Amino acid sequence: MKNKLIISILFIKALCLSCEEEYVEPNNFSDAGWYTSIFETAHTDYKIGVNDFISFSNLSQNTVDHSWTISGGNFFLKGPITRQDTLLDKFIVNPGDSVSLEKTVHVLFKTGGIHTVRLYNTFMDSVAYRGLDTIPAKKVGDMWVMDHTFIVDVYDAILPEVGIKQHDLDIPIGNDTIYVEAGDELTFLDLSTIGRPNARSWRVDGIEESTDSVATLLFKRLGVFQVVLISSRTGENIPGGRARWEIPNPIKVIPSSKPFIQSGDIVELEDETIQVPYNGEFSPFFGQEQFFTVKVNDIEFDISSVTLDPGDATLLNIKLVDKIYRPDVIEVSYAGGILGSTDERLAEPFTDVIVVMHDVNLLSDEVYGFENGPGAGWEARQNNNADFEITSNKAASGDYSLMIHKKDGQVNAGVESINDKFNLEAGKTYIYSYKVWVDPSSIGPARSDTWLAEQVHHFWVNPNTIPKNTWHTVTFEYTAGADIETHIYIRVLDNGIYYFDDFYLVEKEERP
Repeated sequence: MKNKLIISILFIKALCLSCEEEYVEPNNFSDAGWYTSIFETAHTDYKIGVNDFISFSNLSQNTVDHSWTISGGNFFLKGPITRQDTLLDKFIVNPGDSVSLEKTVHVLFKTGGIHTVRLYNTFMDSVAYRGLDTIPAKKVGDMWVMDHTFIVDVYDAILPEVGIKQHDLDIPIGNDTIYVEAGDELTFLDLSTIGRPNARSWRVDGIEESTDSVATLLFKRLGVFQVVLISSRTGENIPGGRARWEIPNPIKVIPSSKPFIQSGDIVELEDETIQVPYNGEFSPFFGQEQFFTVKVNDIEFDISSVTLDPGDATLLNIKLVDKIYRPDVIEVSYAGGILGSTDERLAEPFTDVIVVMHDVNLLSDEVYGFENGPGAGWEARQNNNADFEITSNKAASGDYSLMIHKKDGQVNAGVESINDKFNLEAGKTYIYSYKVWVDPSSIGPARSDTWLAEQVHHFWVNPNTIPKNTWHTVTFEYTAGADIETHIYIRVLDNGIYYFDDFYLVEKEERP
């Protein structure tokens, strides 16, 4: 904000220098005008952070009287002020004054909330301010009065406030240690309101764990930990802000009284590693492959290694000797052995847990799942005259979907993702699918969605074959005849309301 004062001073100085170069005979022309160091936006308040200032200049010509009046708790400053100045209180002039007759004033806002700066001018003639809004003067007796009040919304410094729950019980904030068994959770609530923060980060020993306003944090490792909330305020046309608060309660993770068990989904990673999560950390081990069994499509496969994940000691990584493929059905079992946790519990056995296979959607969720909302990048086809929108009214997953509504008299309903193209490779077969919801009022009989570009292929679907009033998945296979860059074009041919979501494209894998 310091540069605002410099801009204001230079502006006024330039006016003064021009007056010194040449004498100009005074005239009787009257005009109303002002300048502020915050760009004026029509019909909105000025927004500023507490302990910052705004410069106001009265540029009106031939005023009879003029004054600035500020609301309580704010102060006039007197410069010069440099960019390096961060403590502005030393520039306060006449602390008790709420009125100034200076042409240019610099107002320091010391408290949060809605504040006012009033400019009062009187003229002998009728005048009007012509900016983003035209504001005429009012006739009061024999004088014309321009009485304008600037509304300033002052954002307080952010003051974090936190709630803690353990098994639905409220935990007081203080110096008392919170004891948590390994593998158990605490819930942290961001209750901050002062300073109007709109984002946060929960960190345990410096590592970000969550950005949710209600964050459930899992503690797996033995030790004493500190939780920090970093509360922040970001966005266009609002002052930024940030505050860090270390929750005073130490969190001591103690040995668990619960069994040491496989917990959560067993998943295949991109490099074909099978990852097995547990509800606690493992002690170091080696040579445990004999206690695990991995079946692929009901056939037992040889295990190459079972190791501890280098980044998270609650995860076991299993590698097979042979390659696995996306359509495979894989099951993992552990017969029990000497695997143990850092708090001296033996790992419980489990049988035939199905692995969630790694999936790669070549289409982005932001655009083809519409999760960028109205900015997802879909456009009307050139000859489209039907209604469409990316809406939060209905979604198969996430928050948004694409709605197309074709009515009587509308010839075409075409929408395409022209700004987010993808590539197909010659000779490769792809699985292509999407989810569609057909309103019961839709009459069919035909609709097509097309990979457009150089008219690659049409995928025709009759809506009368799709269950109405529910999300339905439509799936195709397609083998590309050439390398090509393309995108998706959706066309509705007959009247009705259709929602689309979760477009999916993946290279088909088949076990030889």
